[in-house]
Parts: sequence; C-alpha cells; structure tokens
Amino acid sequence: MVLEWEPTLETLPAFNRLLVTGHPTDWDPAGVSARLDQLMARAVSGPLPEIPCAEAIALPACYDTAVAPDLAEVAGRTGMASSEVVRLHAEGRYTVLATGFAPGFAYLGDVASAMAVPRRTAPRQSVPAGSIGLADRRTGVYPSSGPGGWQLIGRVPPSLFADASERLTRFSPGQPVSFRVISLKDFEREA
Repeated sequence: MVLEWEPTLETLPAFNRLLVTGHPTDWDPAGVSARLDQLMARAVSGPLPEIPCAEAIALPACYDTAVAPDLAEVAGRTGMASSEVVRLHAEGRYTVLATGFAPGFAYLGDVASAMAVPRRTAPRQSVPAGSIGLADRRTGVYPSSGPGGWQLIGRVPPSLFADASERLTRFSPGQPVSFRVISLKDFEREA
C-alpha cells in the first residue's frame, strides 16, 4: 500500500500488517487513525491497484525423497499419498505475498487447503539452500542454507540462488510463481 500523505516517511507492508512511520511531532494519533481508516475503506472497496512485477517464474522442482525429508510426513498428516502431495503442489499457481525471513525468501500463497500442514514442532538447525517448504497455507523456497521450521517437500537446484544479488531480486510481491517437476537426475545436473 502506498500512502500519499505528507507526514508519512515510509510504509512497510507484511501479510496482514502495515508499518507506517513518520515524525512524531507531525502526527496526531486520532488523525492518523482516521486517515488510515479512510485509506483502508478505499482500498477494500475500490479496484485492486496494478502491481508492477517481473514475469511469472516457473521453478524446476525435485520432489524425490532424497531431497524431500518431510514429504512422507506431510502425506501422512494430510491423508494423501506422497505423489498426490507432489501433484497438488506442482499444479499450484502461487503469488509472492511478501519477502523476508532471509534475504530472497518469498512467502508464496495460497497452498491448497488439503495439503496445509503446520510448521515443524522443532525447527532444523540447517535447511539446505533450495529446499521447498510448507507451513500452513504457505510455501516457499529457502534461498540459502540456514535454520528453518517448515516441512520440506522438495528442492529446487541451489544454483538458482548462487548469485547474491539475484537472490535478493528474484521475487517481488504480486509475482506469479509455479513449480515444474524435474527428476533427481536433472536436479543433480542443475545443482
């Protein structure tokens, strides 16, 4: 949300929050609240704004159990076969909702409700770069190795995130993202 309002210095959107910063002497709390209420009413009743974003991305994704340590658990929790979880995930068309957590990490949504699973009860100390995770109705790709608590159901070749500047600019809010199934052999070749 862009606020064209003089006392506003910066806005930072998230899933269901909006941080608005400004200089304290320029703000009247009641006035700020009333103005935000007006802007929200206009935002939810009017047409959706055009969001300039990069082209759709189709990420190559390997769902082989060699790179999907939680696929069987996700299948068990959802009552589906692992192949059905893979099919649903790969057929999904996702939107970048926000970026954060780690540089280049994109929160993608929404995952089909049939395969929504909670985060792990104990996060991993290290998740390999390129891991595809599920948590609730979100999916995402870990762009670099590090800690993480999402259920890991596959991987994209980590070479897609090797360049740090590309990792930071690969995804932008509103951008469409999909996954294209590749074999373990193709994954290893592209890794």
